[in-house]
Amino acid sequence: MTGLTGSSTRGYAAVPWGQAHYRTSGDADAPTALLLHQSPLSSATYEPVLPLLAARGIRAIAVDTAGYGLTDAPPSVWTIPDYARAAWAFADALGLGRVVLLGQHTGAVIAAEAARQAPERTAGLVFQGLPLYSGEERAEKMRSWAPGYTPAADGSHLAHVWGRIHDLYPDIALESADRQVVEYLSVGPDYGPGYRAVFGHQVDVAALAGLPTLLLHGERDLVARMDDVVTAALPHARLHRVPGGTDFAHEEFPEEFADELAAFVRSTATA
Repeated sequence: MTGLTGSSTRGYAAVPWGQAHYRTSGDADAPTALLLHQSPLSSATYEPVLPLLAARGIRAIAVDTAGYGLTDAPPSVWTIPDYARAAWAFADALGLGRVVLLGQHTGAVIAAEAARQAPERTAGLVFQGLPLYSGEERAEKMRSWAPGYTPAADGSHLAHVWGRIHDLYPDIALESADRQVVEYLSVGPDYGPGYRAVFGHQVDVAALAGLPTLLLHGERDLVARMDDVVTAALPHARLHRVPGGTDFAHEEFPEEFADELAAFVRSTATA
């Protein structure tokens, strides 16, 4: 799949800042997981795993973060608390009650803050790579991580985007890399607002102590290097590393990913 479509049911929800695009699978009365993607991608990254979650009795809803994918951009510069409030505004628009929040990278930081804001609505947390950066790391990444690109008449900016994706993920499938080019271009030359929100935010891990938590990511995920830091900060969390998986373990090993995620979501429904 190289575009932003797929086989899932897709729709738009009216939210305070415009329209939010989402894709969903599973029965409306099933235990629900709300999936928040990494920057600067979109909910399309979860297409391979959505039908597998439905087959395992889970309602899965993947939403495009404000300003990414096909969701309208926010009207101003947002912080992580703003993005978290937006996640709950989207949940309200769909009439969702308690949900398991799954977030990857930027999405993980948003999910952590959303859980802090509304623990009574958070049945559990799944972190697909939680970046617990030090202050020094956040400052350095704020300076250098997402420089953007300048559109050029000769198309050289396309090579720039492709090069960034290839440098970050040299081993991912060509179809995934192609889709990411589309996702980058759909955001525009400055794809960094979500990143900058993360680098300007410190996760309140203490606020998450009472919530069931699963750490689920590929063993080669870029944020897997932080596993020791994250497990020390969240000692109650269970860690499952998908062998051979990159940041896109949900695309590369969707059956294993769906097994782990569905079992966790079902466990929170019966807790």
